[in-house]
Amino acid sequence: MQLTYRDIPVAILGFGRSGRAATDFLHRLGAHITVFDTRPPDAKTLAAYQGQGMDFRIGDFPSRFDAKILIRSPIIRPDLPAIVASVAAGGTLSSEVELFLQHCPATVIAVTGSDGKTTTSALIAALLRQTGRRVYWGGNNGTPLLPLVEQMTAEDLVVMELSSFQLMTVTYPFHAAVVTNITPNHLNWHTDFSEYVAAKCRIFENGARFLVQNVLCKPMMSAVKRSGISTVSFSVAGGELCLSGAKNKHMAVPKAFHLPGQHNLENLAAALAAVDGMVTPPQIEAALADFHGVAHRLEHVATVNGIRFYNSSIDTSPTRTAAALSAMEGDLVVIAGGRGKGIDLHPLADALSARARAVFLYGETAAELQVHVAGRIPAHRFGRFEAAFHAAAATARPGDCVLLSPGCTAFDQFQNFEQRGDVFRTLVREFEAEYHKIQDR
Repeated sequence: MQLTYRDIPVAILGFGRSGRAATDFLHRLGAHITVFDTRPPDAKTLAAYQGQGMDFRIGDFPSRFDAKILIRSPIIRPDLPAIVASVAAGGTLSSEVELFLQHCPATVIAVTGSDGKTTTSALIAALLRQTGRRVYWGGNNGTPLLPLVEQMTAEDLVVMELSSFQLMTVTYPFHAAVVTNITPNHLNWHTDFSEYVAAKCRIFENGARFLVQNVLCKPMMSAVKRSGISTVSFSVAGGELCLSGAKNKHMAVPKAFHLPGQHNLENLAAALAAVDGMVTPPQIEAALADFHGVAHRLEHVATVNGIRFYNSSIDTSPTRTAAALSAMEGDLVVIAGGRGKGIDLHPLADALSARARAVFLYGETAAELQVHVAGRIPAHRFGRFEAAFHAAAATARPGDCVLLSPGCTAFDQFQNFEQRGDVFRTLVREFEAEYHKIQDR
């Protein structure tokens, strides 16, 4: 474990959450830091970091970074010409995730997948906490783990959610690797689906002790075979959770589990496979009784005049929206749209047409989606998200569910899916307040 970076020149590429976490960590260990970003942080933050002796280069990246270590933001491709030139000149490419793994003494269970990785990793953490050991949960869910690494011990457990962006350059092994599924995603960033699959497979190709995999996930099978890794497969059939590995198990769904949808049963099966042998049946029941899901994932916001409002802003792909739609009961009034990911939107249109009573579309993909669903279900197009919400709420009838399940990213009108979900919550609360105001007259 490297304990000091004193006077080593480090380039921080991107000053988001992971970049700031890496900056703070390396600064404490004596590194000489230069931050590169296309946009500056707010004036107060900039002044505070500059006051600690850190340099900022705002604007276009140079042709090469003159640094010994380069810390890449997950959103920056590792084959950026300036990075390639820097590595060729002797620099080392790393990231906040890789710094954490380099310095972490705890046992790490890593989770990735196109869908379900946040809920699955949250379930694993909840189950492991029942053992009485200290458990940390973070990574791609928005909580960098590097700021906490210096307080971790060998007795602790870490559940780490990882995206394909983060896995692109990871070379450190995990105790266990979990892959919930792999379907086409983020093809506006990856060169093609093959690169996306290869990035996901890095989670087990560096020496993980065992892999938990979805029995229906075919894209990764050749990589699993090449690696020779021990595997536990999970599936859901006939209302049972099926785990197949060294020991085959068929389990009834625990009575305490109450998240809706087939996809959440699969998430539960993956989590139970990851902790098999580490938790007891009573501990499983206790963990699930206290587990109420993760924000922005089929999150019930309110019921107003018999209309149920659900926030599933995390649904940024057709497969996620299809899973959300299948989990809900009753007539659905769906808000969808946003910015595409370079993937085919026909599956999203098919899912909406098969399950929604009406759809309210917004953002950059609204026009394309409206064409795809034309003649199948009523579809209304709006420029702004707020306008789509108000129209959907006005159309809904008692007994309906107004579901935000966009099937696309939020980046055309929001900073991220969390902000989109927060705005949805606010709009629901305003709608609820207005309804009660009218009732009180």
